[in-house]
Amino acid sequence: MNKRSLLIFSLLLLFSSSLFAFFEDNDEETAKTLQVPKQERHAKVSVVFPKNATIPMSQTVTGITEPRQKITINTLSEGILHVKSFNGELVQKGDVVATISNAQQKSTMTILKSNIKLLRQQLLAQKSKLQSAKEMMKLGILSKNQLLDQQNLLEGTRISLNQAKIELNRLELQNSASAVKAPVAGYVDSLLPDGSYVAYGQTLCKIIDAHVQIRLFVSPLFAKELHIGQKVNIKEQGISAQAKIIAILPQSSDNLLDVIALPSQPLPVGLHIEAQIQTAQTKGWIIPKDAIVLVQNRPALFLIKKGKAALHFVTVEKDMIDKVLITDHLKAEDQIALKNAYMLHDGAIVELIQ
Repeated sequence: MNKRSLLIFSLLLLFSSSLFAFFEDNDEETAKTLQVPKQERHAKVSVVFPKNATIPMSQTVTGITEPRQKITINTLSEGILHVKSFNGELVQKGDVVATISNAQQKSTMTILKSNIKLLRQQLLAQKSKLQSAKEMMKLGILSKNQLLDQQNLLEGTRISLNQAKIELNRLELQNSASAVKAPVAGYVDSLLPDGSYVAYGQTLCKIIDAHVQIRLFVSPLFAKELHIGQKVNIKEQGISAQAKIIAILPQSSDNLLDVIALPSQPLPVGLHIEAQIQTAQTKGWIIPKDAIVLVQNRPALFLIKKGKAALHFVTVEKDMIDKVLITDHLKAEDQIALKNAYMLHDGAIVELIQ
């Protein structure tokens, strides 16, 4: 073997010895790690303390804003319509929306007044004739049948007079109602065109109440917990307001009850909203959400006691994004694992870190 071959063989032998020593060392470290029992391994965790708190519990429901009332105005007279308003106009209570004119009605009223005057004169004259007829019958000049004829004539005139008075009163009542006024403040809707002929009792327009109410749709089970005067919090499209329940209606639609609430501020009609109704208050403990772990699909946390982790199942009453409210038996001085809580198991040895 020449010198060159001997040099190559020496280098290969040296490299093989180093590589063998490297793997031998790693195997020893791994073996040492595996020889440590699982119960003696420890995890570094930080801890937090639970904070006692009372949290309001609420239910979220949907609803829609609507006019508090929509009043239909019917005419109390007949004739030609003269509108004094327009659709969509905001009118106040007592404002004249329209007037109704009827020239024939006024002419009839004039005739009736004249007839009533004549009938009254006839009635006085017939009363005088009846008295004379009674005296003449006593004297034997008139028969009993002639006296009855005179009485019937008087009674007919009295009936005609009463009928004329009733008709005149009816026309005067209609004439006094020729000015149609808004019964409440609101917006004019469905107003008939100007110049229309309207009959007695015909629908003239509608007044939509300017005040708004909220119709909430609530499940029957939840509605049992509500009461008149209860407050409702509303948040929708940048609007934040409060409302008060004024009615819980027995009617239902889609298995939901209608609950009526009055908002504390004006809201647009037809707004779909979400409302929160507070029903009760729950006492419990607030802890960071990261302290909660899932064990067997159940929420739990680890209490740190004497350097060991103790598994403690909890009931989460409310999720508040980065915190949770739990209602289990805890103490203010209990230490709850936070950082690296997911690495723990029941009985694990822990090392506390700041």
